[in-house]
Amino acid sequence: MLRTLHRALRTARLRIPARRFTAGIAALPPTAREAFGTEVSAEEAVAYNRSRVATATAVALYRSGYVLPMPDDHLDDAVHALDFPYSVPSPETRAAIRAALAVLEADYTVTVTD
Repeated sequence: MLRTLHRALRTARLRIPARRFTAGIAALPPTAREAFGTEVSAEEAVAYNRSRVATATAVALYRSGYVLPMPDDHLDDAVHALDFPYSVPSPETRAAIRAALAVLEADYTVTVTD
């Protein structure tokens, strides 16, 4: 009985499940190893792969009509919907997604076409 009461008293959480993007997914660029070979430094690989995830995610969000501001969990869901092999994007990756999406929103020459 206490368990049932505890469940009833917990605050409700609304979670939007990850779904496929309506306008399709941008082609994913090669990984750092594929783009630079084995000579790339660890710092360069991290920066490249973070930018790769952020740019592809921002393009998919923009194509599907999403705009800023977006909570962290929505950005996490977007990364998961693109099938990137990371369980949770880092705060730096989320910031890069927001920056790329802001650039797309601000540039009036960028439009979504069918």
